[in-house]
Amino acid sequence: MSSVAKVRVNAGLLFAVLAALCMVLAVGCASSANGGQPKGTGAMVVVTDDSNGKTVNASVGQTVELILSSNYWTVSGSSAPNVVHQDGATTPLPRPTNCPKIPGLGCVPVRTFFKAVTPGTASITASRTACGEAKPCATDQENFKVTVVVR
Repeated sequence: MSSVAKVRVNAGLLFAVLAALCMVLAVGCASSANGGQPKGTGAMVVVTDDSNGKTVNASVGQTVELILSSNYWTVSGSSAPNVVHQDGATTPLPRPTNCPKIPGLGCVPVRTFFKAVTPGTASITASRTACGEAKPCATDQENFKVTVVVR
């Protein structure tokens, strides 16, 4: 084999190795770039303020994402952690563009992840006493509850 042929073979081999490495890195980045959300099976169940008082269904292994529109909410967790388990702390989301940077407005949303662990029923609850700076909540705005049925 001539030296030119050896260079071409080595260059082709190097290209193949680099291409394979890029594929591995791309897959790794894609699987870790999920915004810190836990992994589950199937589509995520997203629960928001509009879900208050409602029942949602989830499958075992599925992630339930709770997003409440105000950082005044305190998430109490699950009534049955063996059925629906809180997966990490409640964290603030980025400040919406329509939320002025004025302290005390409470317009920064918060997110909490839960994992559907075993079949059964659990309630996810949250509460708040303020609905704005120095503005107490009306009785019907103080509590949040959604029932999760896991199958």
